[in-house]
Amino acid sequence: MLNDFIKEPFLGFDERSVDFLGKLKSKKYNNKKWFDSNRETYEFHLKIPMRLLIDSLAQELKNIDERIFVSYKSIMRINRDIRFKKDKTPYKTIYAAAFTYDRLKSPEIPLFYIHLSSDEFLFAAGQYSTDNGIIKKIRNHIFNDFDDFLSIVTDDDLIGDFGSLHGESLQRLPREYSGLTLDGEMEKYLKMKQFYVEKYFSPEVAFDPGLTDLIVQCVRSTNKLNKFLYDSL
Repeated sequence: MLNDFIKEPFLGFDERSVDFLGKLKSKKYNNKKWFDSNRETYEFHLKIPMRLLIDSLAQELKNIDERIFVSYKSIMRINRDIRFKKDKTPYKTIYAAAFTYDRLKSPEIPLFYIHLSSDEFLFAAGQYSTDNGIIKKIRNHIFNDFDDFLSIVTDDDLIGDFGSLHGESLQRLPREYSGLTLDGEMEKYLKMKQFYVEKYFSPEVAFDPGLTDLIVQCVRSTNKLNKFLYDSL
């Protein structure tokens, strides 16, 4: 019973974590035979540390926003979906997790996202999918609450930590806004098909237990942006 209440601390990933992911870049290793023979390394140096990281994040993120939902199901499978791909290598070369508000992650909606690879640790937040129905709802929310949106994307904490929004854009305004006289800034954002920020770190930051604090600070800086995008839906 005591084990239900006492969690192991997150102590970080390590060199073997990124070495394993680095090997998956080679077809010599990215196959079921090699993965199965090295499954213990995957379990102890990727899967378990990621679960401990999720445990350490769960309460910390609730303190930022009660709606943020984090669980082991936030962790993405390392297996690739190869059904319709020319590249049939079975495993990803990154180990990732994502979470959002009120529910489990879904690739179509705004997310907080992290991944580890042999080259980097990445934190990203926002709307990456270009799902047309969702992007229309986000644009409509921007149009109706532009002052609020602009205050979020020009916030000193967000700009200081991440810079400006990234994302693909249309060449022309969407048809529903084309006949309107719009502020230049509003026009720029209404053309966007993605709304996200990202920050890259060396993979070694993931070796430190302080990775939890780093992610928490990144979520704190991006929470208003992600919540605006999510509430558009």
